[in-house]
Amino acid sequence: MEDLGVYIQPFLIGLGVGLVLLLIVYIGERSKRSTLKSEIKTLKNHLQNKMEIEAEATENRRKEVERLKKENENLRITNQSLAQKPGRREVMNMHVYQKAIGIMTESAQGFAPMWQRALREAEAEIEKSDQGASSFIKKIIPTQIFGGSSDTKKLDTGDDFEEERS
Repeated sequence: MEDLGVYIQPFLIGLGVGLVLLLIVYIGERSKRSTLKSEIKTLKNHLQNKMEIEAEATENRRKEVERLKKENENLRITNQSLAQKPGRREVMNMHVYQKAIGIMTESAQGFAPMWQRALREAEAEIEKSDQGASSFIKKIIPTQIFGGSSDTKKLDTGDDFEEERS
């Protein structure tokens, strides 16, 4: 038995040292685990807060996009209704004609001087009619007084046109 006691005593010492080391490691790991659990809980809270903030920002963006879509549609409808107002079509045609005249003035060599002359004459005529002198006199006083030729009389009555056709 003594032989067995010689072997048991170092075994028990080794077992005791092993159990003490096991207890130290277990307590250390237990504290690490509780620290990690609290850190995971903190990270989960941060993640949840971040997701709530992002969800709120996404919702705000979605609402902003819907608002902008509605505003865009309203502006499109307003633009269409303004384009349909009386006189708007004429203004748009005026811009088109102005652009075409600019292109022709640049490309046609003999067009520019003739155009300028015609433009001045048209402006003078419009100015006279705005003042009322030109159109009022033409309406009230017959064209014969102003030295109208017989050709203009025939055109005015339409008789000349009938004679030329037959």
